[in-house]
Amino acid sequence: MRCPPVCLTQGLGNLGHFEVAGLEYHEQSRRLRQGKQMTIVENERASRFPDAELKARAAWHYYVEGLTQERISEILGVGRIKVHRILSAAREEGVVQFRIRDSVVECVILEESLKQRFGLSQAVVVPSAADRSNAPLMIGHAAAAYLADHVNAGDVIALGWGRTLKFAINELPRRPIARTTVVSMLGGLTHAQPLNPTESAWDFAEKIGAECFLLPVPVYADRPEQRDAFMSQRSVQDVVFRARRANIAVLSVGSFSNDSPIANYGFIKPSELEELQAAGAVGDILCHFIDAEGRPVDHEVNRRVCAYPLQDLSDIPSIILVSGGSEKVAVMRAALANTKVSVLITDEDAAKGLLNR
Repeated sequence: MRCPPVCLTQGLGNLGHFEVAGLEYHEQSRRLRQGKQMTIVENERASRFPDAELKARAAWHYYVEGLTQERISEILGVGRIKVHRILSAAREEGVVQFRIRDSVVECVILEESLKQRFGLSQAVVVPSAADRSNAPLMIGHAAAAYLADHVNAGDVIALGWGRTLKFAINELPRRPIARTTVVSMLGGLTHAQPLNPTESAWDFAEKIGAECFLLPVPVYADRPEQRDAFMSQRSVQDVVFRARRANIAVLSVGSFSNDSPIANYGFIKPSELEELQAAGAVGDILCHFIDAEGRPVDHEVNRRVCAYPLQDLSDIPSIILVSGGSEKVAVMRAALANTKVSVLITDEDAAKGLLNR
């Protein structure tokens, strides 16, 4: 007799009773879990199960009930090595079938499509948030997990800024990593705000026990000539030099949405934002406003920004772009067009938008 496959999905722990070949063994399993020993007769009977039935029983105990292979060997009356072989055979022969939630499967498909379309080494796609305002939090969680696994001793990390990156840094586990360095790629804000490039770099460095270097200038100067004076200072040049030597850059992008930090914090006038859009800007990366091809637009705002030069991003071997939401598709596509991004961490909405063209 061939037993039906054991199908494993979420929530199987509530399935309860399991019957094969008319033999009730729910009670027998319960007795073993409660520490009661099988009788010699029961043990001998278990050892004489037909192979197909033995595989189904072993699979149920292991994958659904979560029992150890040692306990399964006691229940079925076979050695532990044989239990291991039985479980392997059960998977190979289809007795055990794994079902993955459709939403997770779709994310995996999107990840592979993004890698092929944009030449990425890695893509991470999280399910879209039911409340779109939670997208930065969800993407930030994924970014924190990725960074925790991929930042190694001796790494030099150049850091951008943004709400999503702030969530990522907040969720990053506190774990010292030897000889690491974090370098801010942007000047700071001159008045306290929830998001500040300086604070983000410092928090990241504190989480991993890294040395930290900050750009001691405002993110936007009042005039282009003032910006040139700031960026020519030796202390600033030293930080830019260190950022250029980074082996990892962690960046985000900003859109023209009403809740974007640049719009909210007021260091660019609303009239200037309108002019930037009229000039073809689709958003910003490192506070440089770029067009649909990823090139800086010709506007005075871009000549006032105190930040790492976009043309020098190619000096950094691994660039991780962390951003998402349907409102950022245009600027994300622009960044991917003109920046050699290695890793993209985003959500379903943005992933679908990037691929639908």
